[in-house]
Amino acid sequence: MNAKKKSRYGWLDINRRLWFEENGAVTVFSVLVLSSLLLFFSLLIDYARIAALHKLTEDAVRSSVRSVLSAYDAALYERYGLFGRGGTEGEMIFTDTMAANIEGIEGLPKRGMKLVRMKAESSKLHTASFLGSHDVFKRQVLEEMKYKAPIDFTLELAARFAPMAGVMKEASVTIGLLESIRKLYERREAHLSQVLHLQELAAGIMRDSGIEAMIPAQTNAVAAAGDTALSLAGEYRDYAAWVMQEQNAEHAGGADHSEAIEAYEDKARAFAIELRRISSEMLQRHVKLQGDAIRELEAARALNEDMQRLVQQANQQADRGGYDAVARQKSSGAVQSEVPADAASDIEEIRKQADELVKTDAWFTAYRQELEAHGSSAAALDLEAGSYQTSSIASLAKPVADQTADTLIEGVASLRLAYGNYEENYIRPAAIIASRKSTLEQGEVKAKLKQQGEQAESLWKQARGLLHGLTAIPQAEEHQQVFEQVKQHYSDNLLFNEKSDAAPLDLEQAGEAHEAANRSASVMDGIFTGMAGMLEQTRDTLYYGEYVVNKYPAFAPQHLRSMLTEGNVSELSHAVSFNNQEAEYIIYGFHDAMGNIAAAYGELFAARLAVRTMEGLLESRTLGHPLLILSAALIYGLEKTMEDMLAFTERGSAPLSKYVKVELSYKDYLRLFALMHDAGDSASLARMIAVIEQNSGTVLSAVPSGVTGEAGVSTELWFVPGLMRVLGRFGLLDGKVDGNRYETTQTIGWSY
Repeated sequence: MNAKKKSRYGWLDINRRLWFEENGAVTVFSVLVLSSLLLFFSLLIDYARIAALHKLTEDAVRSSVRSVLSAYDAALYERYGLFGRGGTEGEMIFTDTMAANIEGIEGLPKRGMKLVRMKAESSKLHTASFLGSHDVFKRQVLEEMKYKAPIDFTLELAARFAPMAGVMKEASVTIGLLESIRKLYERREAHLSQVLHLQELAAGIMRDSGIEAMIPAQTNAVAAAGDTALSLAGEYRDYAAWVMQEQNAEHAGGADHSEAIEAYEDKARAFAIELRRISSEMLQRHVKLQGDAIRELEAARALNEDMQRLVQQANQQADRGGYDAVARQKSSGAVQSEVPADAASDIEEIRKQADELVKTDAWFTAYRQELEAHGSSAAALDLEAGSYQTSSIASLAKPVADQTADTLIEGVASLRLAYGNYEENYIRPAAIIASRKSTLEQGEVKAKLKQQGEQAESLWKQARGLLHGLTAIPQAEEHQQVFEQVKQHYSDNLLFNEKSDAAPLDLEQAGEAHEAANRSASVMDGIFTGMAGMLEQTRDTLYYGEYVVNKYPAFAPQHLRSMLTEGNVSELSHAVSFNNQEAEYIIYGFHDAMGNIAAAYGELFAARLAVRTMEGLLESRTLGHPLLILSAALIYGLEKTMEDMLAFTERGSAPLSKYVKVELSYKDYLRLFALMHDAGDSASLARMIAVIEQNSGTVLSAVPSGVTGEAGVSTELWFVPGLMRVLGRFGLLDGKVDGNRYETTQTIGWSY
């Protein structure tokens, strides 16, 4: 027990001397400090090597990924300016490049000491994005066209429209207003014509009723008259004398007049009843026609109120700021412009004349009173017929009186007066109806409008035949097969991008010339709006449009020459292959051989018609009546537009306007149509991709435009792997320690 205690206390004594004895203290302390420093520097060296490993690995992976992307599809780039992975297999390039970066190039001598010797543990290449994705495709198109698009030329194109932007704006507003008012005007005038027609029918009922002959109304008709109100009134005195003689004969035994008396009474009673029956039927039919006429008049009044609202809203039209934006565009080159300084104000004056087409409410009130007076005139005659019937039957009562004959004569006179008033106003000479007819026909205006309308429709029939003929051309089966293949590419790309198909454009042609003019104004609104968006907001739409026009073939208008001049469609039917109209297909999206061409040339016709109709407004402004001006302007526009279409088939271009002496080609108009239809929407992008896939045989949805490289590397730890493992547990390392090696994985993504 004591020995154990002594041994334990001896050991404590040794420790106490070791730690607290002053002899050798510096040496021990130095050993402790140097050991700690050695451990720290060992840890620091390995940590520095790990940091170097991360940097070297990152550089190696980045270099390898970029090497992978250096192998691209040359055909896609040369033809469409697009970068997509192609050539040597990417995984092999990535693996070989990583090996060269990590282990050195095979065959070169490995001299000297490397602080970090890396070992490739794994490598993998992932595709990060595909060229068929709309976001990727749009980015590459924008990058391509920002440097190659002829921006100055397109801006110059907008500048060519600048001199006539103001007058085109006024023309668009004026045509829109006058066309809207014209439709209401024609409907209103049709109702008013029906009112007049109903008045004439009512007058015809009176005229053909036979009442005039039963009175009779004309003095010279008395001799020829049979049983009439006047003749019966004249015979009444004889009747009265016979009755009185019969009464006296009963006492004196005179001559017997009973048969004559009975015959007169039967005749007078039957005549009065017949006159009343005819008069009542006449009035009944007259009242119905009068009600119909008033309803027609009120329908015309409602349309007139709509016209008035249109005129009042003329200065509050939908925003047409696109014209103002283009008008502010400054051209870098000289554009020869002869647009009259007061052209816009002249067209504005035409628009203001539309107020003259609106009738006042007092006009309709007066016309209604006229209709009511017409009905009252017929009712007055019926009233007199009723009075005559009453007087005539009452005159047969016994005893008779001589003054009764005067009463009957007065009744006939009242009948003649009532019928005479009606006849003068509504039958012959029909002063009121004639006056109203003259008012409604407006002199020669309606006749001229009808003549101009027929001329405009004849011209539009020719133009429509041309445009409609494009869709009726027989389509070759081989052409349609290509379109079906492109349609499949298009649908697949929309599905890949999770987009829905867009509604097709309306290809139906206007049914009449005036509707064509209105549509042409809308097309020009869209063109100027597209140019304004390009000038003021963003130019992305411009880049997409330029990409379409520059990278995809368009249909040459010269192919239409034979059809326009000779009616021969053989050349056209062969020229409508898909590869001759790729640009039109992308803009309009019809999957048939003629749909896109018909749409493009239909809009070309509409654009030219809008410009030419504007010129026609200025040429015809002296005609006075706004609808005459509109019709004349439309005739001018159709004639000049047909000349322009022929010019396109001859030389591929036509003058912008008689006031702006520049030539615009068909391709220039395609640029404008691409702006108008937004060539950067999802449907258009899918069609661009579909065309590329059809031509190249490459599915862009499977062509990577970016890759992600992933590489696992390791290096040997020189000193204290256990301590590094502890640091890793605290999250201080980006890798892990396995035995005496440190392992890490680096991932780098890159794209074109």
